[in-house]
Order: sequence, then structure tokens, then C-alpha cells
Amino acid sequence: MSISRTPSLSDHSYVNAFNVIPGIGAQKLFLLSNYFDSFADAWIAPVDQLIETGFSPKLADSVVAYRSQIDPSATWQRVAQSDAQLLTVKDPRFPVRLREIDHPPFCLYVRGNIDLLSSPSVAIVGSRKVSEYGTRATTLLAGEITRSGITIVSGLALGTDALAHRATLENNGPTIAVIAGGVDDDAIAPRSHLSLARKILARGGAIISEYPIGTTPSRGTFPARNRLMAGLSVATIIIEAAKDSGTLITAAHASQFQRKVFVVPGSIFATHAYGSNHLLRNNIAKPVLCANDVLCLFHKNKKYTGENISPTFSSTEEKDLYEHIKKYPDGIQINRLIKESPLDTITISSTLTMLEIGGTIKNIGNQTYVVT
Repeated sequence: MSISRTPSLSDHSYVNAFNVIPGIGAQKLFLLSNYFDSFADAWIAPVDQLIETGFSPKLADSVVAYRSQIDPSATWQRVAQSDAQLLTVKDPRFPVRLREIDHPPFCLYVRGNIDLLSSPSVAIVGSRKVSEYGTRATTLLAGEITRSGITIVSGLALGTDALAHRATLENNGPTIAVIAGGVDDDAIAPRSHLSLARKILARGGAIISEYPIGTTPSRGTFPARNRLMAGLSVATIIIEAAKDSGTLITAAHASQFQRKVFVVPGSIFATHAYGSNHLLRNNIAKPVLCANDVLCLFHKNKKYTGENISPTFSSTEEKDLYEHIKKYPDGIQINRLIKESPLDTITISSTLTMLEIGGTIKNIGNQTYVVT
């Protein structure tokens, strides 16, 4: 195939064509953008010009070889057929927060609501094998933050990510899924979350990636995905993370970008909380005990607005225990709670913890609880 420029094609179609070539990522796209007047010009550039941009001779030769096998028009048609749009860093609708990070993406493939990318947002991430405690914390925090008008960002993965997305949808909020492969239906992973991805789009959310249509997620694509989640968000909440968890990569990126990092404190005996507790011990993150710890960043806390936020509960046990404690304005001691409540001791203890995280009750000492 001879290399030529098609006048009717947009410059974005050539960005996309370059992006499907192995070895071309954000850094190389920036080099091309800085050297050529357009990506259409770059598409027909000879090897020596590509080398002048900063490409190695090996990569320049590879690009020329691949260009002869790629039809920019057909490749661009796949983007349109996937109901996706391509934003480059030069587009006015490209999210400012991503422009500001170190090594920003050059382009984003977006399905759904592009304007949502510029909304105030919080990332919620954690373990794929989430505990019951982590499940309840995720559901509670995502729900309350969503109801305050903040967008929830997560990665569509198993466990915590899916819980965060679902809690957002259940509370009638839009959510952004940042994925490690193509945004098209055929590339959505895990496959069991295709229906969740479609619900996200149907409810006014967005699915984004810097990888071209058809890209299958791999071990190497997830760290870059984590970088986007951290960069897109004002703050990141870590629910649970083991010692070598990939979730810690997201926390590291958020810290590097000078974004707030919060952690739900976990048991010192839980291996799945070792990494997240480590972030607290080393002052990389702050503990999140209720949604207001995060919402104060957006001045959504009643401390700033005078708003009386009604308590919400993720289980009937939480609601029943809250109503029981409410009967005692001066507080009720846990031993009395155990005697008066039909719940067993373990359930009472875990439920009290979740109510404290939600900020609806407070331990005023000697295991005596009052409604806040």
C-alpha cells in the first residue's frame, strides 16, 4: 500500500492510525505533534524526518513498515462504529486535571459523556478480592459522595471497582470507568462486566482509555490505567490493598500528582489491608472515617455549607442500630446495646464500625456511642 494523505480525513484519524502502531504511545505522539504541523504530514514523513523528531532509527523503520499496512480511514471507522470519540490533549474538552499531570496522555478514547471528565471527581479503588468490611465501606462511601454531586471514578475491575460503580448507579449518579484496553464492547474486560459498562453509559457515565479500539488489556496496560484514574480525580480513596497490590500504584500516582489520598483503615491482622495501612503509617494517605472527610475538599461538608446531610444506611442492621442509639441522647454503652438489641455481638461490633465510618455515630469514650 502506498503512503498518502487523504484530504477528507480529520487529523484525529491520523493520530489514531499512529496510536495503533506498536511502540507508539503518548511520548512519541507528543514528539510528532511538536515537530509536524499536523499528523497528516507526519503520516507521509520519511524515515529521516521521523528520526529528527526523536525517534530511534529502529522505531522509525518500524513505523514506516507498519504505515504501509494501515488504512487510516478504515482504522478511524472502527472508532466511529464503537460510538467512541477521540480527544487529544489540544482539544478544549480534554480534562484539565489530566493535562496537569506528569507525562499526561496525548489522547483519550471516550464513550459516553465527555463533559463528565471535567466534573469534580473522586477515585475509589481497592482489592479484587474485597472483604465484607471493604464491600460495606465502598458501598457507603461511593453512595454518599455520589449523592453530594461528586463523580465516582474507578476501573471496572472485579471487586472494589465494580462495587463503586454499582453503588454510584444505585444512587442515581454518573460514573467514569477508566479501563486498560479498548473502549469497544469486544475489548471490555472482564467480560462479565460488559453489562455493567453498558449501564454506566446508559446512565450518563463514561468509559475512557488511552488505548486504541480493540486493544486487549494486559499486565503492562494496567499501571498506565491506574495513572489516569489518579490524574483524573481530585482525590483517591483506597479501600483495601495487600502488600503487593496494584492499587498501591494508583496511590503512588495520586501522591506524585499532589492529589489527596485517603485510606479506609483496616485490621492490623488482615493481609488484604497491609498495603493500605502502610500508606497511613508512612503519612502518604489520610484515614477516611466518613464521606465528609473527602467532601470537605469540595466544600460539600455541612461544616462549610450548613447543609444537614440525612444519614443513609447500607443495611437494615445499620438503620436499626442507629435508631436504637438515637434514643439515648447522652449515649449508650456497648454492653447495654448488646443486651437490648436482637443482633449478635459480632454483628453489633461490625455495624458500629460502619456507622462510625459513615459519620452517623461517634464513640465518646468507654465504648459509649451517640448519634452525631
